[in-house]
Amino acid sequence: MDHASLSEFKDRQREMWASFTPTAMFTTPVAGHLVTFADVGAGEAVLDVGTGTGVVAISAARAGARVTALDLSPELLEQAREKGRIAQHEDIVWVEGDAEALPYPDESFDIVLSQFGHIFAPRPDVVIAEMRRVLKPNGRIAFATWPPEHLMGRMFAFVAGNSPLPPSSAASWRFRR
Repeated sequence: MDHASLSEFKDRQREMWASFTPTAMFTTPVAGHLVTFADVGAGEAVLDVGTGTGVVAISAARAGARVTALDLSPELLEQAREKGRIAQHEDIVWVEGDAEALPYPDESFDIVLSQFGHIFAPRPDVVIAEMRRVLKPNGRIAFATWPPEHLMGRMFAFVAGNSPLPPSSAASWRFRR
């Protein structure tokens, strides 16, 4: 896929994610489990990739971590900032950015988290490589996704099987039925 096609695809994603808010409540219970699973502790540098409305970032901040949260959608980041303010975690660094090109130096974070965000990138393999790049040696990556056999996984398989594919090189993955 050429750069223009990939950029256009990401622009469409950015617009689509602006309407995510009504379904965000389904991500809240998972956030606490993800932060607990990753064993996030006080003082650790944490990156939340694809933060959405910020529930993972806020959960990590509540555990005492120094949190940076990145998302493609400015509308979701605005909601995340507001939630951070309400939760009294205004020290979270909210960044508009692309998970396929993380704007951080190598080995910057103790923990890199992603709650569903990485799976929606046009090239999830690139996102995982970026997550690994910014992770410190002996750091931890933890993510949440939907198992294909559960309701959400089946729904995404149905949608993927009945929707046009993204441009060819972005289609290096598919939800399996």
